Amino acid sequence: MTTAFRPRWRGWRRDRPFAAGLLLGLGGLELICVSWAGLGFLRFTGTAGAASWALGALFVVAGVTTWRNPALRYFSGVLAAVMSLVSLVAANLGGLLLGFLLTAVGSALALAWIPQQAPSTPEEEA
Repeated sequence: MTTAFRPRWRGWRRDRPFAAGLLLGLGGLELICVSWAGLGFLRFTGTAGAASWALGALFVVAGVTTWRNPALRYFSGVLAAVMSLVSLVAANLGGLLLGFLLTAVGSALALAWIPQQAPSTPEEEA
């Protein structure tokens, strides 16, 4: 089973912006976890807590969208870039800056990703 799984996993991972989706999802989860845990010295209640949950959920959705439908990578990348800037103001410095950094890099990777073209044979070029 392992020998059949690895080539399929590599092929699936190479056909989509995998790192972008991973970073967007991790950044969203980080925003949610920071507001949920409260860290003891910071209480994230009110609008900042609600914004952290809402933005975190949207980042996770953007990450899953880049995985499931790579053609929508521009939409999810631009949306995530704007939301990452909003998280700096609305969600306690973007989850203490770590969530902001993860989502900003993830959105940049989603926008920069280009699908690989199939190698052409000499017969196709003629």
